[in-house]
Amino acid sequence: MATAAAIGTRYATGAVYGSEAYDLRRVPGYYEDIPQGETKVLPTPEELARERLERRARERAQERARAQEEKRAQAFGLPVLGLIGGVAAAAMLVLMLLGFVQLAALSGQTNAVRAEIAALQEENEAIKVRYETTFDMDEIEMYAVNILGMVKGDTEDQVIYTSALGDRAQVLSKDETSGLLARLSAFFKDISEYFG
Repeated sequence: MATAAAIGTRYATGAVYGSEAYDLRRVPGYYEDIPQGETKVLPTPEELARERLERRARERAQERARAQEEKRAQAFGLPVLGLIGGVAAAAMLVLMLLGFVQLAALSGQTNAVRAEIAALQEENEAIKVRYETTFDMDEIEMYAVNILGMVKGDTEDQVIYTSALGDRAQVLSKDETSGLLARLSAFFKDISEYFG
């Protein structure tokens, strides 16, 4: 342990408990401003207390200044933000009202178009009925047989056409031309007729 005389010469005030308890050489920058060979005189407790009070007073003054700036900013910012918010709300209200007006107009147009579609469908049905009544199938069949010389075929898939010149044509059923060889020969025959 260090002796009391060494402690007294090393530190300006008070007793030190422990050998290195208050060794200020370990504090960075503490001895840098002291010329070589001199020792730094430690401040008295009164000076430390005064320094502490002055520091606290400066901090309080800075806090008060900061608080006043914040109050001014809030006092200035509150009406401006309120005004901007009010203008934005009014603009949204106007846009919403315009949307409702457009919706009502489109709804009216939709109803008008629906009414027009219903009227056109009724007119279409009336025209279909008139169209169906203009043709009498019995009269058409008599015209085809007596004037055009058409004859009903023997089976449902066979149709025979006759003309005034006496030529006849017969449509063959699909079963007669269904073979692969027959289809290939018909294909090559059609190609040769096309290019020939």
